[in-house]
Amino acid sequence: MPPFILVDGSYYLFRAFHALPPLTTSQGQTTNAIKGALSALQKLMRRMQPTHMAVIFDTPEPTFRHMLSPEYKAHRP
Repeated sequence: MPPFILVDGSYYLFRAFHALPPLTTSQGQTTNAIKGALSALQKLMRRMQPTHMAVIFDTPEPTFRHMLSPEYKAHRP
């Protein structure tokens, strides 16, 4: 049975934003993060052929992990 995939969307966007050269629209809108993340997700889908896939993102609000450890993601933008 093909898998159900749960993807850390924040990770894919962060990685693509910092790993790819700047890509912009004619209006100057940065697009390298979304292009890179979507390309990586397409590759994952081709390789794994899931029945379903959900992409999740970090919340901007603190979570229980921040209360447990102030160092949790302390150095991330």
